[in-house]
Amino acid sequence: MLKLAYLTHSNTSNSETFIADLINGLNLNQDIELTFISGNSISVKTDASYPIINAGFSDCKPSLKNRIYRISQLRNKGEQNLLNFEKWLAQKQLRKCKLPSFDIAFIEYATTAVLIAGYLEANRIPFIVHVHGYDITSATNNVAYKKDLEKLFAKAKYFIAASNYIKRRLILLGCDEEKIKVIHLGVSGENIYPQVWKEKTQKPPSIIFLGRLTEKKHPVALLHAFKIVRNQIPDATLSIIGDGYLKEIVLNTIVELNLKECVTIHGALSREESFPLLNNHWIYAQHSVTATSGDTEGFAISMAEAALHGLPVVSTIHNGIVENVIESKTGYLVPEYDYEAMAQKIIYLIQNPKIAEQMGKAGREHILKLCEPGKRVEKIKTLLFEAAKKQQ
Repeated sequence: MLKLAYLTHSNTSNSETFIADLINGLNLNQDIELTFISGNSISVKTDASYPIINAGFSDCKPSLKNRIYRISQLRNKGEQNLLNFEKWLAQKQLRKCKLPSFDIAFIEYATTAVLIAGYLEANRIPFIVHVHGYDITSATNNVAYKKDLEKLFAKAKYFIAASNYIKRRLILLGCDEEKIKVIHLGVSGENIYPQVWKEKTQKPPSIIFLGRLTEKKHPVALLHAFKIVRNQIPDATLSIIGDGYLKEIVLNTIVELNLKECVTIHGALSREESFPLLNNHWIYAQHSVTATSGDTEGFAISMAEAALHGLPVVSTIHNGIVENVIESKTGYLVPEYDYEAMAQKIIYLIQNPKIAEQMGKAGREHILKLCEPGKRVEKIKTLLFEAAKKQQ
């Protein structure tokens, strides 16, 4: 029986369904005894069949962090001193929990791993880190974090990347290529039955986007693309599922572009609520870009979910999206910020519903093969047992 500690910053986010899916998949294995350890002490989950420990190792209050940073800046060591404090506090919180012994730890995000690696080392617990996007892109703008990340490369047994793009970023940051395993996120097609295209075409053409309203998903660029679509196809509509710090800008842009009558903002929805909406639309569109901070997407799981519903995808040439969407076969990819090119691809698919239907079917087949959840769980399970064995 492998005693596994699964650690991440929180367990409450709708946008991180891949975490819940992997936990549940690993927990079903009779040879794994899983304990979920959350960094957020206020996280709540009551329906789990495995132990949950709300350790609070991510709970450093922003006001306290700002104070430490300001004081430390007087000696030009603000970032390093703040990170050292966060690590001390995180590891103190873990020690307070008096955790049982574990054979191996699985950590979501390198930012979390940097905080708690010292605790795991002190307790001789080997660990594997799953990196995503932010933790190896914009987070590295913090010099202190980047230094600790380089140390983490030597400490971790393996790093899991959700795309080959992320693997390349890890290598360029100094990680040993032999330690990096590309394992795409798991997306289940079970109980997803795409709506018949003949039924779709009886309704006005519709586009949908699912994701947080953030700079790297650039919903404003999507709105500008849709404005061009709307000018040529007056009955087209756009649905946006999600929330975020750009919501007010999005709402203002809708008014400025005179799109109030044809754009619907649904807010953040659960998977169960969003899937029926996906199924009712013609095309999935997402204008992902590299944010000014350097932050990028990971694998963009919402696109894979759209493909499982038989929707062709129009997106950008960005990070793992080029592995998610096969150009001209399952959808179209345009350069970042080229919302005009995005609009033309959407218009083409609306005007050629047969091609849209074919791409939707090809996209579903592609994702079913690429993101089969059972294979993902088995690959990660193999790494967990291998890393635990190496420690013995």
